[in-house]
Amino acid sequence: MTISHDKKYIFIRVFKTGSMSIGRHIENNDSRIRVTSNGLRYSKPGVPDTTDWSKETLHIKSSWIKENIFSELGLNWDEYFKFGFVRNPWDRELSNYFYNMGARKPPKDISFKEWLNNCLIKDGQIDASNSPQSEYLTDVDYIARFENYNEEVEYIFDKIDIPILKSLMHINKTDHKPYWKYYDYSDAMKVYGWYKKDIEMYNYEFGD
Repeated sequence: MTISHDKKYIFIRVFKTGSMSIGRHIENNDSRIRVTSNGLRYSKPGVPDTTDWSKETLHIKSSWIKENIFSELGLNWDEYFKFGFVRNPWDRELSNYFYNMGARKPPKDISFKEWLNNCLIKDGQIDASNSPQSEYLTDVDYIARFENYNEEVEYIFDKIDIPILKSLMHINKTDHKPYWKYYDYSDAMKVYGWYKKDIEMYNYEFGD
């Protein structure tokens, strides 16, 4: 999560929605505070970041920030423009598979079906990257759609007064065929059952 107290915005980073690309651009153009798994980090434009991010995450739920950071510092949540991205859950889960299992290349040791069977377990311990997107974006002002990435970025950056010098490069982008080519009916229903709230809340359909 990234906060600017000067420009009064909060960027909630949701896994596999292009948040790394947006975050990098913000870092290069605005002073801000990073909220990580180990607390707050202050950064300035142009200053090299030496943080070992393998030990931390910037993906923090907005509800936690509101209840802890803002309450503790006596800040007014409603004064800030809060935003984040969501993505078609079927597409997001496939991207998550390629990224985590194959270093952004097709995995060789586990199939997508096996990935779903192992990761989407209702009563088991799940990785944070499989958490429903709606859990991260509560009490926010704007929810952008990954499918309209360029248009959404232009709107958001105009809103928070950060220039776009060129099209944002999508960092950590995975290379694969259209997501629906990897699913059979049972796999599609497994993702639907897991992300039902996201699908219904954000009006997603299989094949979008």
